[in-house]
Amino acid sequence: MGGIALVPGANAGIPDCARLVVAIGWNPKSVSGMEIDASAFMVGADGKVPNDNHFVFYGAQSSPEGSVRFQATAQSGSAADVQAFEIRPADVSGAVESIDICVTIHEGQARGQNFGSLGGVFARLLDPASGQDIARFDLPVTGMKETAITLVRVYRRNGQWKIRAVGQGFTGGLAPLARQYGVDVADEPATPPPEQKKPAPPAPAPKPVNLTKVTLEKRGQSVSLEKKNDRGFGEIVFNLNWNQRPEKKGGLLGGLFGGKQGIDLDLGCLWELEDGWKGVIQALGNAWGDYHQEPYIRHAGDDRTGAIVHGEDIRINGDQISKIKRILVYAFIYDGVPNWAAADGVATVKIPGQPDIEVRLDNPASGQGMCAIALIENDKGKLKVTKEERYFRGHEDMDKAYRWGLRWVAGSKD
Repeated sequence: MGGIALVPGANAGIPDCARLVVAIGWNPKSVSGMEIDASAFMVGADGKVPNDNHFVFYGAQSSPEGSVRFQATAQSGSAADVQAFEIRPADVSGAVESIDICVTIHEGQARGQNFGSLGGVFARLLDPASGQDIARFDLPVTGMKETAITLVRVYRRNGQWKIRAVGQGFTGGLAPLARQYGVDVADEPATPPPEQKKPAPPAPAPKPVNLTKVTLEKRGQSVSLEKKNDRGFGEIVFNLNWNQRPEKKGGLLGGLFGGKQGIDLDLGCLWELEDGWKGVIQALGNAWGDYHQEPYIRHAGDDRTGAIVHGEDIRINGDQISKIKRILVYAFIYDGVPNWAAADGVATVKIPGQPDIEVRLDNPASGQGMCAIALIENDKGKLKVTKEERYFRGHEDMDKAYRWGLRWVAGSKD
């Protein structure tokens, strides 16, 4: 891999690059019951963010000018990486002097969890153009009681960008860490704003950042979200991931699902627009959809073998939600024996400025190859997400259950 090995407090210069990636990982990658999140704080000379939009994390995945972008799973070419941030140094605002990359354990204190249960946490800075490491920091965490760590700092000094290994731990989770950087985080439960007494008040201040994750646990349970602005909801990403992944030539799940290839668990959706037009989006039949034109929904790509660690995404143009009536998101096993319990699937709906909505497939039905995961509806301008998790033999049975009315014929992938 190469690159400069950093120790706490050490720094290294960064060569001129149009793009940089800071990839983060921990060992082991998956710990039962522990949720680890990475975040980036773009701070000024006072150590505070200029405003809440300079806090980049799973709930707000890009800075205002797009100079820092969150990747829910690292796309850096290394299987050890878990999450990552793409940085475009030339586009970073002059008001920002450093970008602090942190990791936190969700509800760590409440669950009695800390970083001491891991073998290590690392951050590596790489040039994606060459794929080479520029620097790497491995932080041993044995014995650590903290639940939040400022891992590395990418900073600007005399016109040059550098990286410093920090490795400083804190008690508390993401919310207290964000407040330390000056982010206005919503309290739980949120305190209602004071009553306005003046007849013509100025424009209201931005709402505090909401760090809550919403989990829809029971079938039929739903959540409704309101738009943050007049345009709409922005880019809505529906992600399907399955926690245990096979190797390309076999492995545990390769046997469970049949054959020696990786699991071909496909994500798709039925859609209906307000004008009555209906259709399907899925890899089968190359029905990819379109994000900028009707139906304003696009499949991001097919993961045939399980090699893409974050699973599959469907992108929904939330700024066109007024034209969309309903979307039924589903998954089906294209090849192999249906075994949903082994897949341990989890779906996540990510909406800018809104809490993540998580739907776990924790009530699997054996022998059924199709699962209707969630129904997304335009509810008088609000976005309503309902957990379905209903299992069917195939597309036609699911279509009849939801009265979509499409005609189905056998198909295959190219």
